[in-house]
Amino acid sequence: MTNLRRFGVLITLCAAASLASAKDLEGATSRSVINPEIASVSSQPTTASMPLPSESTQSAPLAPATSEAVPPTPAPSAQTTPPPQPPAPVSPTQPVDSQSSASPQPDTADEIPSEPIDESQQTPDLSQVSPEPPSIEDQAKALQYDIPMPWGQDLFEKYRQYYLSDDGRKIILSTMEKAAPFMDYIQSKVAEFGVPKELAYLPVIESAFSPFAVSRSGAMGIWQFMRNSIQGYGMKISDWVDDRRDFMKSTDAALNKLVDNYDYLKDWPLAIAAYNAGLGAIGRAVSNNDGKADFWQIYDKGLASKQALDYVPKFLAVASILRYPDLYGLELPASSVKWETISLNRQVDLKLLASKAEIPLDTLKLGNAELHYTITPPEDSHVLKIPADKTDQVKAILADPNAPLIRYEIYKVKEGDTLTAIAKHYGISISMIAKVNGGINPDHLKIGQKLMIPLSMQPLNGSSASSSQSSASLTTHTVQKGDTLYSLARRYGTTAQKIAALNGISMESILRIGQKLKVPSVP
Repeated sequence: MTNLRRFGVLITLCAAASLASAKDLEGATSRSVINPEIASVSSQPTTASMPLPSESTQSAPLAPATSEAVPPTPAPSAQTTPPPQPPAPVSPTQPVDSQSSASPQPDTADEIPSEPIDESQQTPDLSQVSPEPPSIEDQAKALQYDIPMPWGQDLFEKYRQYYLSDDGRKIILSTMEKAAPFMDYIQSKVAEFGVPKELAYLPVIESAFSPFAVSRSGAMGIWQFMRNSIQGYGMKISDWVDDRRDFMKSTDAALNKLVDNYDYLKDWPLAIAAYNAGLGAIGRAVSNNDGKADFWQIYDKGLASKQALDYVPKFLAVASILRYPDLYGLELPASSVKWETISLNRQVDLKLLASKAEIPLDTLKLGNAELHYTITPPEDSHVLKIPADKTDQVKAILADPNAPLIRYEIYKVKEGDTLTAIAKHYGISISMIAKVNGGINPDHLKIGQKLMIPLSMQPLNGSSASSSQSSASLTTHTVQKGDTLYSLARRYGTTAQKIAALNGISMESILRIGQKLKVPSVP
């Protein structure tokens, strides 16, 4: 019985020993299959209940459960691998960081190589990227205008397109070349009147800045005034002058008229339309628009003449370009002349003055285009316009009483002559003969008496072009009652001497009614 008990105890002990060996073998096997990278990270215990190794020794790794001999693992250097630290105690209420405690991190030396970044996916450096510049049209729309531009309006856009074409640009540059002598004065007056700057360019579509321009309806000058529209605006028309061609007086008058139109209509496009069609016509259009002074409503409804309505978008198209010429690559000529005015106390022949003061004759003609002839009126109050840089020279010439400023011919009175007949023969006024022949009695001429006859009575416009005439530019004139060589010279823009030479007659020849004379063609 005792032996049987001992045998049972022995069997129990053997079973316990076998079970312990099996567990050890299972633990060793599980350690041997762990990823070497992960196994090499740390040998520190994973639970708080495991004992800490001493600082001088390291725990030996478990041998794998294989029949091959495994060389012993060398102990890691203390300089490269710090001694394992005990894990921090975990509070029952503190959450466990699964990434830090459950998943071992790869060692820096054994990191998996990272792939290069695709540069195309990187954020571009926008500071080096220039935005696309706005178009010329967008830039134009962003600029400031004193009169709002009707962007998108059909006729306005068509005129802009035309004037920005090659042909249109040539027209604008040619026109502004003609404007150069006048723009300094016009722009200064626009600023003085406080009106929109665009109005300085109204003559572009009125006359192309020609003071000698005449419309089919008789409008004249750079601002194209009709004869019946000058009253109240400081201009006159006489045998000697037509102030519609005076660029100073007509500019002042035009701006005053535009201001009057605006004061009545309260709308600049309507004021401009009224400049073309008349204030009465546009006033009636406003009445037909239920009293609303809105040009574009009137335009859409066609409540005024087509000419007046189309006039406004055409002008605004031109003005929108000329307000900012640099935007369109237009190099406009600078103002070519600054003018000074001098009040005269005697008559002056422009040709003689131009020669003495060394002023181009064409410049004097352009500045004094209101004159019918190359001689100033006999009135002492006439104002002459000269280039400002010649002021001192001109004043010195005018101050010399012995300086001849008019060309004369000496006429010897014959039997039967009257002052009226002599004046008619030379195509000048009796008052002009009387003025240069002081003390003359028009009713009592003496036979043999010598009279000074002014010979400066040549038409201002075109006289220079008639200096050389060819047979191809001649025409035939049939003498009418009252015709003289001098009156014909005035009519055809030449001199009496040239007509006499063309026809082989003397200056004293008597013209017969019906006689055929060669004369220059009227341009």
